[in-house]
Amino acid sequence: MSDDIDSKARKPRKKPGKVKQKAHLVKAALTLAQSRGWRDLSMAEIAAKAKVPLADALEITPNKTAILRAFSQHIDVQVLNEMEGETGDEPARDRLFDVLMSRYDALWPHRPALRAILGDLPSDPGALLAALSPALESVKWMLEAADLDTSGVRGALRVRAVGLIYAANLRVWLQEDSEDMAKTMADLDRRLRRAESLMEQAAGSVETASGLMRSALGALANLGSSRQAAAEADE
Repeated sequence: MSDDIDSKARKPRKKPGKVKQKAHLVKAALTLAQSRGWRDLSMAEIAAKAKVPLADALEITPNKTAILRAFSQHIDVQVLNEMEGETGDEPARDRLFDVLMSRYDALWPHRPALRAILGDLPSDPGALLAALSPALESVKWMLEAADLDTSGVRGALRVRAVGLIYAANLRVWLQEDSEDMAKTMADLDRRLRRAESLMEQAAGSVETASGLMRSALGALANLGSSRQAAAEADE
């Protein structure tokens, strides 16, 4: 009998699954970012805070960009679940407005951490460029949630154009002083109306749409000079 007890006592504790470990890593990263910033935060510190072995962290989220991608995907799922069947027959602009505001609702509890992360990213161009990919993936999912096509040239243009709108509007949201987000809503509505007008002007020309897509991508990634962008648009 005692041998059985000793055997059970020595049985190694089962480790949490990878899904739970990823959630712990994301939570730890956001907590640490809020208290001490993002730029100098190491994966070893995040893993220690999350109580996840460093080897497991390497496999699950090998770098801080992977942490941001996991967080974005978590918010994407939350918004998609929230908006399931909610868009109905509203105009496209209204559908997208509702989806983006739902995203801000989901992000609201994490605003202090996001302030710290987004405040540090511009000082690290490599990290900033790496963070663009998960950001654009999230924008694509938000467009899909609003029942807006993201395929082909015009779809790619739409993703990048909305990415620019979201990036600009996000700065307003970060400075909001009230949970009713009145300033954010007013700014987002204005930007979407302006973009809708520009998209209508470009809709008749695939060539024009391609040029706008390249221009939007260049502005978003902050790559190249205005002279190079103009040269590409003329081709």
